[in-house]
Order: sequence, then C-alpha cells, then structure tokens
Amino acid sequence: MKTRPVPNKDRVLVVDSNPDIHGAFRDMLVEDTHAQGKFELDCARDTHESHALMQQSLLAQQPYTLAFIGASPAKEWAATEIASQIWAVDPSVQIVIYAELLDISSDALFEAMGATNRWLKLRTPLDRVEVIQLSHSLTEKRDLQQLADLHDGTHSAAETIANPVDATEINEQDLLRTLLDNSPDHIYFKDLKSRFLKCSKAQALQFGAASPAELVGKTDFDFFSEEHARPAYEDEQEILRTGQPMIGKAEKETWKDGRAESWTLSTKMPLRNSAGVIIGTFGISKDITSLKQTEAALAYHHDLLSTLMDNSPDSIFFKDLQSRFVKISRSELHNLLRLSISRYRAIHPGTDEDALPPHLASVDEFEKYVIGKTDADLYGQDRASEFCRDEEEILRTGKPIVEKSEKTVHPDGRVVWYLTTKSPWRDRNGQLIGTFGTSKNISELKEAERKIEEVQAQLLTAARLAGMAEIATNVLHNVGNVLNSVNVSADLIGAQLRVSKLKGLARSVALMDAHAGDLGQFLTQDSKGKLLPTYLRELARTLEGEHNAITTELGALCGSVEHIKQVIATQQSYAGTPRVVESAKVDELLDDALRMHAVALTRHKVDVVRNYPSLPTLLLDRHRVLQVLVNLISNAKQALSATADKRALITLGAVLMEGPVLRITVTDNGEGIAPENLTRVFSHGFTTRKNGHGFGLHSCVLAAQEMGGSLHVHSEGPGQGASFALEIPVTVPAGSAH
Repeated sequence: MKTRPVPNKDRVLVVDSNPDIHGAFRDMLVEDTHAQGKFELDCARDTHESHALMQQSLLAQQPYTLAFIGASPAKEWAATEIASQIWAVDPSVQIVIYAELLDISSDALFEAMGATNRWLKLRTPLDRVEVIQLSHSLTEKRDLQQLADLHDGTHSAAETIANPVDATEINEQDLLRTLLDNSPDHIYFKDLKSRFLKCSKAQALQFGAASPAELVGKTDFDFFSEEHARPAYEDEQEILRTGQPMIGKAEKETWKDGRAESWTLSTKMPLRNSAGVIIGTFGISKDITSLKQTEAALAYHHDLLSTLMDNSPDSIFFKDLQSRFVKISRSELHNLLRLSISRYRAIHPGTDEDALPPHLASVDEFEKYVIGKTDADLYGQDRASEFCRDEEEILRTGKPIVEKSEKTVHPDGRVVWYLTTKSPWRDRNGQLIGTFGTSKNISELKEAERKIEEVQAQLLTAARLAGMAEIATNVLHNVGNVLNSVNVSADLIGAQLRVSKLKGLARSVALMDAHAGDLGQFLTQDSKGKLLPTYLRELARTLEGEHNAITTELGALCGSVEHIKQVIATQQSYAGTPRVVESAKVDELLDDALRMHAVALTRHKVDVVRNYPSLPTLLLDRHRVLQVLVNLISNAKQALSATADKRALITLGAVLMEGPVLRITVTDNGEGIAPENLTRVFSHGFTTRKNGHGFGLHSCVLAAQEMGGSLHVHSEGPGQGASFALEIPVTVPAGSAH
C-alpha cells in the first residue's frame, strides 16, 4: 500500500480572488498564537496559481492537507471547478468551500462535488475560532489515517510522489467509500477522545449534517442529550481501557433538539493501528426504532391479553384446528382444576389432598398439563362430543355460535350452567387457525330465573285476585252512587203509596154496595149519596195525579237501574268489551247526573249553578260520561260537608271546543286540595277522608282514558274549593244544530 509522507507542519492552500481573504487566513492560521507553528499557508488568486502550487507541493514532498476555496468574481461555480482540479493533482486533499456567493443547497453541492467526505461547506462570514478548530480536526484525522498507513515502510517518498495511490489503495478506498456512502446503518470511527474521524452518510444524515465531513471533530454530546451521550462515551472509554468490544447493545437515543427518541443496536470495537496500539474506536449502529415500537406494541397488547386472561371472571380459551387448548384464562383453569379433581376423586374415592397427581397439585402445574389437551381429556368423551360438534361446525362454516346455554353436571351431582360464545380464530392473513371463546357462569342467574318464575306465578295469582277485588270495589262504588238515587225514588213511591187516596175509592164502592137495591134513590135523595159523585170525581183527579207522580219516579228508578247495568258493562269494557257511542244532549246528561243527587243536594242545602248553554246533540259514550259526572258531583257534595260557615255551591259547566272536544267542569267551593295531593288524587286507593276508599276518582280517570280523553283537577289550596275538568273527543252528527 502506498503512503504519503507526514509533514512537520500542516500545509494549507487558500484559493480566493480577494487578497484581503489571504491576509485574514494568515492572521487566523499562521499569526494566531494558538495555531502558531502548526500551519504553513500558501495563497492563490485563481485556478492557474492553485494548480501550480499543487504541483510544487508534490515535487517538494510537502503536499497540502487542506484547501480553502472561496468565491471567484468571474464565475459562481469556480469554487467547485477549482476543487475538481485540485483533486486531479492530489485526491487526498481535504476541500473546504466557504464562498459567500454559493447560495446553493447541500444536495446541489453533493451533485457537483460527489458523495464523499473529502469536502465540506463552511458558513460565512468566516469565524476565526471555527476555522482553526476545523483545521485542527481535519489535519488530526489525516494524521491518524497516515499513521495507520505507515505499517508498509517499503515505499519511499519518491515512489509516493510518483505514484500517490496505487491500484490496491484505490480499490480499498472505493470499497470503504461505497460502504460508507450506501450503507443504511450508522458506521463511524472515533479518536481517543470519542471525536468523530469518519462516518457513513447515513450517520451524517441522522445528525442533520450536509455531509459526513461536518461531523469530524464533533462528539455525541453535540447531538444527543446527556442521558444518551454520557453512557455512550463511557462505553467507548471502557473499550479504550480494556480493549474489549461491546457487541449488540440496544441503546435508546435521546436528542438535544427534542426530536422523538430513537433506538439502535450498537456494536463498538477498538480501533488499532498496525502496531496493535488502540488509537480510537469504531462501530456500527443499526436503527431498530421501528422494531422497538413494534416490540412495545406487542408488549402492550401482550400485557392487555395477560391482564384479561389472568383477571377476567369469565372463562376464555383458544383452541387449534384439532380443538386442543392453546391458551386458557386463569378463571377457566380454576374451573377445570376443580372439575378434574372431582372426577379423579370419583374414580379414586378417599384420596387425600397430598395424594393427588402432580398436575392436580396447583393451578400452575395444571396449566402445563392442560395446554395441548382436548375437552375429552378433561370432561370425558360423552360431554366433549357436543363441544367438538360445535367447534367443527365453526371451522366448517366460519360462523360463530353466540350465547349458547350449556349445562355441566359434576361427578358430585352439582349442576353448573354456562353461557358460551365461540368464534373462528384467524391469523393476520385471515387464515383459519382454530377457535376461541368465552364462557360465563350463569348458575346463579338460572337459579334466580327459576325463583322469578315461581314468584311471577304467585304474583299472577295475587294480581288476578286483586284485579277481581278492584273491579268488584269499583262496581260497588259506582253502583252505590246510583243506588242513592234508586233509594230516593223508592222512598218517594213508598210515601205516595202510603198516603194514597185509593182507600177512599174502596169506601165509596162499599157504600154503593150497601145501597145496591136503592142505589138511584140513594144517590138522589140521601144526603151522603148526593155527595158521592162529586167525591168520586175529585178522587179520580187525585188518583190520576198519584199515578203520574209514581210513573215519573218509576221512570227515574228505571233510569238508575239502567245506569247500574251500564256501570257493570263499563267494568267489563276494561276486559275488552267495546264502548258504546250514542247520541246524547249534554244538558240532559248533566240534568240526569244532578237528578240522581237531587235529594242529597237538597238535604245538605247545596245550591247548584247550571252554567252550560244549549249544545248540539253529540255522539259520545253516554253512560261512561254519566258515571264520571255522578262520581264528580258526589265528591263535590262530600267536599262541601265541612263548609258550614258559607253557602255551599256546586257549579256545572260545559263547552264545546275545537277538535271537537267536549269540556265538562264540576266546581265546588268546599274544602279544597293541598298542592302535594293534586297529583295523587287520581291514584288508586288514595283518599284524605276518614271513611274514603280512593276508588271513585281513579275509576273516573280510567273511564276518561277509555273514551280517549283526560280528567284534570285544579285547586288553589285548602279551603279554596276544587274544579275537575273532563275533556273527551266527540263527534257532531251531520245536520245537528244547537
């Protein structure tokens, strides 16, 4: 391998058309106290001068280490052209471009200069410290490379000048350059202070550098946070101290610029010269961030699955295509372990706990035993056959079996019920690889269902009896209201019959029978006989009046009896009998309801105000409306019993609203209703009276609802009376008039 001579000083060539720049570099590199004696500087103004100086340096066996190339006023691309000519003479020179006029991207420079680490772009305006540091870094890198090449001492300096790089060196350099430029891995060489000497293009791109040359002289601390840079530095120093490599270490990289953390798999080894002396380290890091992310995602999902399998109270299981257990939840392991112990003791009665087989000794041992087994191994062939059929059907059709109730009978006779769902198990490619399922113990639910069925049967019986009692109570209540009217009519008829003048007719007939032989003389001559015809005429008129009165009361009595029949029919309608709609006049309907309470209202000195106009004949359920009105008037009368200090008054109103809807109101000035009871008065069984039963208003609401209407109440409070409003839809017959 050909080598280059190592000069006493680093020779630097500055190519710039501006003489002031030459002076600036002399100040920086030659006259600066920190760099004094370390650099020898030559300056050129154009391509011709630089080419001549390059030739002279090779002939003098003092080649240039660095070439700083600035702008040329003649041509923007002069810098890259000068660099190409310099490399044509000496391809080992490190090029630094600092031209202010080169406002081009790094990619364009790569395209012009080639993908190599032997050139870099320096920012402008020039900084003295940066130029000196850069010069030191580049020359130190050159020295290390030349020291490594000195192992071949058979070549003279003249041979080096005549043939700077032979075919073997070119081949190895090309190989290294190709590797560093194209490898996706991060390859790097560092000195004894862990400063970069050379690195791959991928490494430079990761650090955000325009080219690998920009990394020379820098350390991990320039890019990574202390969290990563410090351990990496200590690893490299340990390699330098011990000479032992670090192989395949996963490292988490955290960055100064705040970018997302990354992961690499790093191998680092000692860098030795030909004499075996460690002069640094080199390494290769493979980006495994995506692998770590995938690993973290897998770990996360594994933790989720493990948490589910270990803590779910439900049984969860996975089986392969042969229905062998692949994975099973902890709860199912406990269930199967209890079942297996029960089966074993049924076959081997009297077995002590310590005498159980090893696989039945603990859940962990049993889990090892279960994996790879089938249901037949655990439940027995008879019980397992049903499971097997289900799973074969799932594998055949690819369709799940959802929430199937399954009964398991243990050897000790204990029955356990499960609600099981089984589904096809597919891999990520959709290939069917087995089945999986969940099973929930629903034994308590089954027992609760059984008890609920028993209680439901009892409730149905009780409800039937209660319903019969409620119907009977409502019938008695509503019939009782009408019976008041029946009693009044019966009392009036009885009173009229007791004072009837019919006995006078009997005495008159007896008197005529006594004078049958001389009836004519008796009627014309006898003083009593003369009065008899007049008496009979008056008696006939009296009896006719009695007859009319009794006929009227009998009509009322028949109406009440008919209403009783309709009350019973109404109760039957709640069981499905259709309601009867007929023509009725509202004023007559209200009068009928009042008449049924006429005697009681008179006895309690209740005044009634009729506030309803003459309405047209309407089609409505006459008897249901009458039932509601009778109840409401009865309630109003009872509410007035405690108002001895003021005039007792009931007001009946009726109006036909849009819809058409008939609105009937029954208002009293009685004891009123407390606000908290306004929403309760229609509830079944609710009453505020000592002897009340709470059925009347409830039956009224039911009747209103049966007619498609509603019943409402309003009261300002205790002592302020109350107003009940019945609203029902009606039909006005065609041609009906007021």
